[in-house]
Amino acid sequence: VDWSSWYLTDEEDMGESTEHGLIIRVLLSVLLEWVRERGWSRVFVAQDQFFAWVPSQPLVRVSPDVYLMDIDESLPSPLPDSWQTWLPGHRPPRFAVEVVSQDRKKDYEDAPLKYALLGARELVIFDPGAVSGRDPSQRMPLQLYRRNAVGAFLRVYAGAGPVHSVELDAYLIMRREGSSMRLRLARDAAGQDLVPTTEEARHQAEQRVAREAEARHQAEQRATTSEQRAAREAEARHQAEQRTAREAEARHQAEERTAREAEARHQAEVRIRELEEMIKKLRG
Repeated sequence: VDWSSWYLTDEEDMGESTEHGLIIRVLLSVLLEWVRERGWSRVFVAQDQFFAWVPSQPLVRVSPDVYLMDIDESLPSPLPDSWQTWLPGHRPPRFAVEVVSQDRKKDYEDAPLKYALLGARELVIFDPGAVSGRDPSQRMPLQLYRRNAVGAFLRVYAGAGPVHSVELDAYLIMRREGSSMRLRLARDAAGQDLVPTTEEARHQAEQRVAREAEARHQAEQRATTSEQRAAREAEARHQAEQRTAREAEARHQAEERTAREAEARHQAEVRIRELEEMIKKLRG
């Protein structure tokens, strides 16, 4: 077999357009965040690294723009320049993405066969140029290849998405961000519940912390207001009790004064009667 047409040297794999690079970096960040969210500890996510699968032809290889690979408990140290699947701990990617570049033949025609031979489980081919209307009859925004139960590597989807990735258990969607198209992941089939990039996740976490802090502040204010209101009510009750006590004391004193006055009148009446009796006796 003449493999030379599939040789990929370091020099040939260098360089990418700015737009191409941004698509890759956004997707890589999203995929890393998804792995963190799912708690997958024995996978490795990276970009633009060689995978070779023919021991006698180490230059027969592919370089996924983004990939996810199963690993043992730890990665080889140091990391190899090229994953060579005949070596221990070197596995083909579970999930790989190729972003279509100017060399469309490489991505549309060669990539599916190469990844099939490599042993990949899923391959996504994302063509942002297909969305812009350039040669729409010859281009497809999203293609998904998957290995079936008997090992055949087949295209299971071609269209505008969303499409479900079995390996990620997430949906691949195209999303316009500004004037550019990005390949993103979503938790739902409608593509509304997006998996954030690391930067977006950090921003969301900061917003959540700010909302929680504001909620605590408002709760503290409510508690303070309640305490102040309770203190005012307690003071009002205390003052009312003091006023009631003063009024009771005033009534008591008034009653005592009335009683003394009644006693004085009684004593005066008795004295008058006694005097009247004395006068009668003197006259009689």
